[in-house]
Amino acid sequence: MIIESGVIVALGLLFAFLKCSWKVRMKMLSNPLAMDLIVFILLTVIHWGTFSGVMVASTGAMICSGMLTVGRWLFGYVKENKYYAGVFSALKHLR
Repeated sequence: MIIESGVIVALGLLFAFLKCSWKVRMKMLSNPLAMDLIVFILLTVIHWGTFSGVMVASTGAMICSGMLTVGRWLFGYVKENKYYAGVFSALKHLR
């Protein structure tokens, strides 16, 4: 039950990510450590109170971390004002 709930939480965050503009998405993909910390803290605060709630938050944060890694691989990221392309170039969407 905890893993399924974590997957649902991660899918909700993925849908919120997809609603963002490409510039915001690139900022998120370009700062993976900051995003991991923000997502973990946010989910922990929201689900605080029970052991199962904190486990759902931890599972959701781990899945989101994996999705960030896959997103960087698929779409690339920006580091020191240089775009590193992924499998699918997001450069055409940034203009």
